[in-house]
Amino acid sequence: MTQVAIRQSGGANIVSIPKVILRTLALETGSSLELTIEDNKIVLTPIKEALTLESVLQGSPKSLLALVNEDQQWLNEEVVGKEVW
Repeated sequence: MTQVAIRQSGGANIVSIPKVILRTLALETGSSLELTIEDNKIVLTPIKEALTLESVLQGSPKSLLALVNEDQQWLNEEVVGKEVW
């Protein structure tokens, strides 16, 4: 069992989660947690969000997402099979 203290930071009260617990639960800064009260206890439950293309690319530099000439040529190619655009 790990004991933590409630601290004040600005107008909020905060609790730090030890790194070993974050690693065990595969959590990191920015992870979402659901906070509930059960039997007079605070319960934090990780929220596993669905992986989307937008969430994967969110941190990517925009310059790496720009179309290059090769991409544009591929987009302009004639359809050769049953592709649907």
